[in-house]
Amino acid sequence: EHSGEMQYPFIAKALGEVNKLDDSIKVLPIMVGAIDNKKEKIFGELLAPILARPNVIVVISSDFCHWGPRFRYQPTFKGKQIFEHIEEMDKTGMSHIEMQDPGAFAKYLKQTSNTICGRHPISVWLHSVQTNRDTQREVLDVKFVRYEQSSKAKTMQDSSVSYASAVAAISK
Repeated sequence: EHSGEMQYPFIAKALGEVNKLDDSIKVLPIMVGAIDNKKEKIFGELLAPILARPNVIVVISSDFCHWGPRFRYQPTFKGKQIFEHIEEMDKTGMSHIEMQDPGAFAKYLKQTSNTICGRHPISVWLHSVQTNRDTQREVLDVKFVRYEQSSKAKTMQDSSVSYASAVAAISK
């Protein structure tokens, strides 16, 4: 769980910088646990019209790969440094998010078992985005703008957590 207390100051600062911050800002935290693909689709479709409202912003907080013995996740490929494999794997998942294709993202997760802790809220949001696009309620452009790893894992004893930031904006 990526606590709202960590997100709210950044949201307030960003909204304040564009002169949109006033006393009427309301926050509705939605926690998404470990749900199956069918429920991700159901919740995404239910939330779609709400998330498309012009006065709603959506913040999804998630780490990406948690690699290392303490996470019990250590896939590797021959011929690559571990950190390079992690980055390649994460960026493949990020590309599926940018494509706004919940089915491709689900298939990617099944193939890689990547330990993206926010995979379920991301999937719910992707279903909302797809629903809004299909109904022509709202069409978004999604672009990842930053990617980092907590450390460059090189040995099987190392640990690493990946972080990625994306921005979604209404297509023009």
